[in-house]
Amino acid sequence: MGKSRRRAAAVSLLTVLLLSALVFYVLRDDWDSILENLRRAPPLGLLALAGLGLLYQVLDGLICMTLLQKRLAGFTLAQALEVTFLGVFGNVSTSAVGSIPMQSCCLQRRGLMLGRGVGIMTLEYVFHKASILLYAAVLLALQGRWLFRTAGGLAGYLWLGCGVCLLVTAALVLACAWKRMMALLLRLVALLPERGAWPRRKRLWSDNLRSLFDEAQALLKDRPRCLRALGLNGVKLFCLYLTVYLSLRLLGVSSLPLWRVQLLSAVMLLIVSALPNVAGAGPAEFAFFLIFSQYMPSVQASSALILYRSATYFLPFLVSVPVFLRAQRRLLRRDGTGVTSAPGPAPGR
Repeated sequence: MGKSRRRAAAVSLLTVLLLSALVFYVLRDDWDSILENLRRAPPLGLLALAGLGLLYQVLDGLICMTLLQKRLAGFTLAQALEVTFLGVFGNVSTSAVGSIPMQSCCLQRRGLMLGRGVGIMTLEYVFHKASILLYAAVLLALQGRWLFRTAGGLAGYLWLGCGVCLLVTAALVLACAWKRMMALLLRLVALLPERGAWPRRKRLWSDNLRSLFDEAQALLKDRPRCLRALGLNGVKLFCLYLTVYLSLRLLGVSSLPLWRVQLLSAVMLLIVSALPNVAGAGPAEFAFFLIFSQYMPSVQASSALILYRSATYFLPFLVSVPVFLRAQRRLLRRDGTGVTSAPGPAPGR
């Protein structure tokens, strides 16, 4: 294993160990009760939960394939899954900064220009954000009265999450679809310093912004593909929220029916969108416990949190490690060198 791969694997493993230690520390007072709850979960149910966690990534891969098939002839689901899991690995090992660069480098090796890869991966993020907002809006319209009647204290967090998610989504959509916004962003980039590494960064960011705008214009003209991407995102979110429901049912929590858990999970993801995170962790745990402890004892909420995060965070990351190592080994073999380069972080991620 090359030095860079060993370093990446070590950093990633250390990140997961630190996050696991943090979870253990926060839950230390209830750990015995939580372990007892987890032992009662049936093995087949745990396998189903793991399957749901991986199904979410498969659906993400289908979205990636939908967005890329017109740019890369013969682009397969297996190749899209590699791109997806590289995003998972980058999210954890680089605190999300390296996700799009890793994915766009992989796509460049398959024949897609680097800027176009950055643009399409950013568009996938735009669809994801927009879907979170739309899905939550529909559920709130149908069940909002019940939510505010039973957990009125969540209102402040909910409006904060809605506001931040709406602002981020609107900014990204405008950057993709409105020429004046793109021109404004390019002018702002041009105002950055002209010394040191800044000229190279400015060229890279300007190229990425132009590619994002061009890709967005081409995609917006293809309405069937846009609708497919939104539809798959809706199914993906349903699958994610179903993971929460199954986590609760495996622990014997039956007081919340499926449609209520869907709503609470959608609110949870809105709150997560408003909070800063490190390596994809922190806000998700806070929001999950904040919401579900309103409807069940804290020990049950903590136990369900561990099951949910194991299926949707730790398991996908463990799968992403060999995917990353395999992709890097292939890259080194093609280049015939131990030195690799990656583009700088993309704007808007």
